Amino acid sequence: MKTFAIAAALTAASAPVSSSFDTTAAAVPLPPAVTAVHLHAAPSASVPAAEPAGRDHAVIDRIVEFQGRELALCLVRSGSAGMAVLSVPEDSAVPSLPDIAEADFRGLVTGASGCRLEGDIREVASSRGTIAISTGLDCSGAGS
Repeated sequence: MKTFAIAAALTAASAPVSSSFDTTAAAVPLPPAVTAVHLHAAPSASVPAAEPAGRDHAVIDRIVEFQGRELALCLVRSGSAGMAVLSVPEDSAVPSLPDIAEADFRGLVTGASGCRLEGDIREVASSRGTIAISTGLDCSGAGS
């Protein structure tokens, strides 16, 4: 009897596991392939980039002069909304922005973007001083 029980257990154990699953169901599709590509470098920051023709979004990097210093101004626009960020250029010898009055910042961004400032003006501070100033843009009335 003991031999019969062992033989039955071995027979049951040798049954394929897949026999208890429905093999007629569709398999789960594989995820799409993942690819990586190198992005092209942005144009030189000292040369203003034009908004791409026929598109409703743009990223424009410019070098602007304020109080005798060169500063980086990045304008990001999508449709009629956008954002402006004034920061210290990467190669600047001075690691922080000069003191900039709100009216001066508004004039600088409005002149460069042609858009109206929208929302709060925010400063990004660090232990070395203010390293960036940003604000939202409303370009719905802009001619560009």
